[in-house]
Amino acid sequence: MTSVAEQAEPGVVPQTSSLPLTYRRSGLAWALLSGACWGLDGVILGVALAAAPLAGAAALPAPLAAAALHDVLATGWMTAFNAVTGRLRRLPRSLATRQGLILCAAAVIGGPIAMSGYLFGIKYAGAAYALALSATYPAVGALLSRIFLREHVTRRGWLGIVVTVTGAVIATYTPPSGEMPHFYLGIACAAVATFGWGVEGVLAIHAMKVVEPVIAGTLRMATSAVVYLAVVLPLVGGLRLFAAALGSAGFWVVLAAAAAGATSYLAYYAANHLVGASRAMPINSLYAVWAIVFSVVLTGMHPTLQLVVGVGVTFGGALLVVSGAPRTGADLAENEAIFPPAMR
Repeated sequence: MTSVAEQAEPGVVPQTSSLPLTYRRSGLAWALLSGACWGLDGVILGVALAAAPLAGAAALPAPLAAAALHDVLATGWMTAFNAVTGRLRRLPRSLATRQGLILCAAAVIGGPIAMSGYLFGIKYAGAAYALALSATYPAVGALLSRIFLREHVTRRGWLGIVVTVTGAVIATYTPPSGEMPHFYLGIACAAVATFGWGVEGVLAIHAMKVVEPVIAGTLRMATSAVVYLAVVLPLVGGLRLFAAALGSAGFWVVLAAAAAGATSYLAYYAANHLVGASRAMPINSLYAVWAIVFSVVLTGMHPTLQLVVGVGVTFGGALLVVSGAPRTGADLAENEAIFPPAMR
């Protein structure tokens, strides 16, 4: 008997009238995996930024060069995954569709634009405010998905989103130090990041009504990598640093981070596809919890009481989101085309 995926046109997600409970649970599991991998990705990437040549570079080009290298290598990991699972030929076919172009737009908004805004927010307003403001992206995504995708969010779900965001703000906020003459510019830049990450998820969900999540995640990461190399790094003078990082010992550290990042994005897109932005994003934001766990294990970090409390609040908010009324998924597809049966 052929599966739903085998009956559908390659690279196209079959439509159904309902989403089984097992697939909704699968979507929440993908969101949890995405957060765990993103937390690990950040910790490993932090190690790379503390090593040569990124550690001795100028403040602005270094993180952007690291982000570019990360996305280039993550694209490589995703392409290899597509090759192994027989999806490689679907990439150009999906890119030529309207939904593929929407995914490219989502990639530019959520990748270089949002990330650059985030980094400039740190530069001008300080990490405390930039982190706290950017942590509100699940609320932005939920609001936009309610408006444009007609996602139903229960009162308990909205409460969970608010609590999750509040916990993330508590965990990341610290009083700023020193003078900040461009503080409000930094806040505006951080707001760009928050809005960009929320928009990315909503656009991706719309596109994944036709393009399967594995392909969508790959197109997203590849587009981001190209824009970094062709636009962002030339503008900030980071191409030489990027080239130097390719031949450094830190390359292998970034390669490991990229593997975690690729897994995170594949799982994140699958989760958004299955349960929607209003549920996937708050669960994904548990990366703050995982980042602490991996930081303690890998770097010997000693978390503060504020950090622990903030993470605890975030976790409680995520539980509220999960316990909300399940979606019927009338506008979603079965996950037969997301990952091979052996990987579900």
